[in-house]
Amino acid sequence: MFLLSSCTIRQDYNQQLLKADSLMQLHPDSALNILKSISPEKLSTRADNAYYALLLTQAQDKNVVVQKDDSLIRIAVHYYDSIGDTKMQAKAHYYWGCVRRDKGEHLKAIDEYHISHSFAKMAKNIELPALIYSNVAYLYYVQELNEEADSIYQLAELLAIQQKDTISLIYALSQQGMINLERGKHYYSRAELQMQQALLLAEHFSDTTVKTPVYESLSTLYCEMGEIEKALQYAKLNYYSQRDTLHRCRAFLLLGDAYLKNEQYDSAEVYLQSVFTEDRYYDTKADACMRLAEIAEIHGKTEIIAKMQQKQIAYMDSAQQKLQTHAILKNIVSQEKSNNDKIRKQYLYSIIVLVTFFSIAGCAIAMNYIRRNKKLKIAEEQQKPKLKVEIRKHSIIEEEYQSSAVYIKLKDIARTLIKVETKENLNEEEWQHLIVLTNIKWNGIITHLNTKYNLSGEEIQICCLYLAEIPVKHIGHFIKGYARSTVQLKAKNLLQKIKAPKGKLLKDVLLSLSQELKV
Repeated sequence: MFLLSSCTIRQDYNQQLLKADSLMQLHPDSALNILKSISPEKLSTRADNAYYALLLTQAQDKNVVVQKDDSLIRIAVHYYDSIGDTKMQAKAHYYWGCVRRDKGEHLKAIDEYHISHSFAKMAKNIELPALIYSNVAYLYYVQELNEEADSIYQLAELLAIQQKDTISLIYALSQQGMINLERGKHYYSRAELQMQQALLLAEHFSDTTVKTPVYESLSTLYCEMGEIEKALQYAKLNYYSQRDTLHRCRAFLLLGDAYLKNEQYDSAEVYLQSVFTEDRYYDTKADACMRLAEIAEIHGKTEIIAKMQQKQIAYMDSAQQKLQTHAILKNIVSQEKSNNDKIRKQYLYSIIVLVTFFSIAGCAIAMNYIRRNKKLKIAEEQQKPKLKVEIRKHSIIEEEYQSSAVYIKLKDIARTLIKVETKENLNEEEWQHLIVLTNIKWNGIITHLNTKYNLSGEEIQICCLYLAEIPVKHIGHFIKGYARSTVQLKAKNLLQKIKAPKGKLLKDVLLSLSQELKV
């Protein structure tokens, strides 16, 4: 009887673990609640304990819970390594990397991501690489190695599109936007486009953890652009969506900064002071001190200015001490660049020594030619991998668009209309899917037009149908059964709304704009 009871209990726990796993992608909060309800002491086998440890670490990571203790995930790592299950080894080492990322052990995190990538290849896991690249790129980003981070985020974006991993795609786009923001004013429009693309995708998720990074990025961007109302709007959305301490602390800073830029100093001070209620996060506290000093200066409070400046220096010192353990990663890349610079300098010096035997005019011409030729070659070599990535990316996006169920249905209906009338049409969900696919395929054109000209839902649908090359005489069928003349009139009004040159066709204008938006 006891044996039967034990088997039943174990079976119940197995069912709970499987249920949590099935909910992990779309409802990570529900998965976390199920796992928290399980008592680990009642898991009787090593397999169950390892599975539980892996799922709980995964659920906490997906719910943006900062994890500072890796004892749990090590249970999963050691077990799956011991039995040689490559599929589970890939996941276990990936999430060990995530915990080490949270602990600030960046080099060890990268080691775990590399191990995970190797196992993922062996297990033919096509989902993990995009996540791995995004995390490695993030570690480069926090070390201010933005060019390296940007290249890896582009690769992560490519893989996310290929695997139809919308969440990874959102994150890669948002982070590329942040990098472009940091590049300066000339890149703001590109940053906005990438972030708005990410937002368009994120809005389809009920899970707030998908949206909050995008809200934070957009608020930061609009603060820098001086569009304070938008900055406040996204700062509030970011604040109300936060769950954990770290991101709530950043949300206080973001909201305080937005109120400061909007000259609402009392509100700004309230949120900036809230930053200090949290432990650690010294860099965030240093930023808050700087902004509080600005407010004190506006009010002429010299004592508070001095106090905030002293606190800022103290927090910056604490943050710097923490970063010293991470500096090796930056030094490795910097040393490599330095060595290359030395080689280039030695090479140039040798050339100069040799050409001094020739005339001054000949020397100048020769050096000029060498420099120009070298720059061209370097530029050409640098562009090759980027060009390959772009070509591959375009190919995958094109294939994804044309093989999508909604595009195939759209074309089937259009072909049917050539012969007979039909009542078949796209439903609301299919329209949303078509809009997202159109936006990605044509370089964020829907985001751009909607942000700049505030298009109606009907106007967005017309743009999608023109770009999908649906004949004008059939477009009306998909939008309220409009006659051809009505569609043409609406297309004409749309051209005027977006200030297109006179005499141009809507399709040509849209295709031309798509090329201009190409990053």
